[in-house]
Amino acid sequence: MASPHLISDDALPLSKVREPMGEASWHLPSGAPVSRHNLCGLARPCLRQALRTQRFRFFEATVLLVVTGRLTLDDGTQRLVVDSPSSLILVDQSTCTDILKTPGGDEGRFRSIFLTLSTGLLAEFHRHHPSTRTKERRSMAFQQVPLDDDLSSTFEHCVQSIEAHQISDQRLLHRLMDLLIALSDRGHQFACDGLQITTSERLRSLISEAPERRWTAQEAGRELAMSESTLRRRLATEQVRFEELLLDTRMHHAMMLMQTTAWTIPHIAQACGYKSRTRFAERFKERFGRAPSSVR
Repeated sequence: MASPHLISDDALPLSKVREPMGEASWHLPSGAPVSRHNLCGLARPCLRQALRTQRFRFFEATVLLVVTGRLTLDDGTQRLVVDSPSSLILVDQSTCTDILKTPGGDEGRFRSIFLTLSTGLLAEFHRHHPSTRTKERRSMAFQQVPLDDDLSSTFEHCVQSIEAHQISDQRLLHRLMDLLIALSDRGHQFACDGLQITTSERLRSLISEAPERRWTAQEAGRELAMSESTLRRRLATEQVRFEELLLDTRMHHAMMLMQTTAWTIPHIAQACGYKSRTRFAERFKERFGRAPSSVR
């Protein structure tokens, strides 16, 4: 795939973001999401107009920082509104919620940092820090964590390390663990139940690594070292259909590319496994209730 063409006026760094507890600098050029295999992913949405997304699913545990503008999360039982970079938002794995992103600030944009943490990473954290298991399962799927100077520095260090090619996965692992420990020290942590790596989680991860491939259940089963029938049977026990998971994974990838790159819609369609722009647009509208062109 060709390198993304960045939106020129978004490629400038957002130099300083002042916070009540201190000051941090966040380097936020536009660009395609970054993935560090089996560890984490990083994206930096940037929008010029308000965007409402219904039933957005957080496939993995996610840390969010709103840099400019306002973010509203509403899952029907909880509503959270954040309009400053003075806190982090933690969203549990598999959370499905409505999202409203509203531009604001001097530049009239919505900007955020979207850091996902793999199931394997969280499971390892709980294995090495069993004391964190003592907390009862939270009834709420997302929580707000005030940023102090130390937590801000720890989070920024992780963000910078994810994109630094010279930082090995092993070193990045330690830095992500440090972030989880810092959150835990402040009484905040992701839900630790349901962290087993299921067949659907393995499949979703596989498709996410190459959403442009012409995936079939037979091909995916081969990659996961099982037959197509075994794959479908295991997915059925988890109440998941292969075709639905494939579509949902591709559409979420498309939504993120719409917000983080200046790629054309045909380019994004191709990056999500669609040769036909029309077919892609139909699937996108079916999933999110709006045409891809209306996102920008």
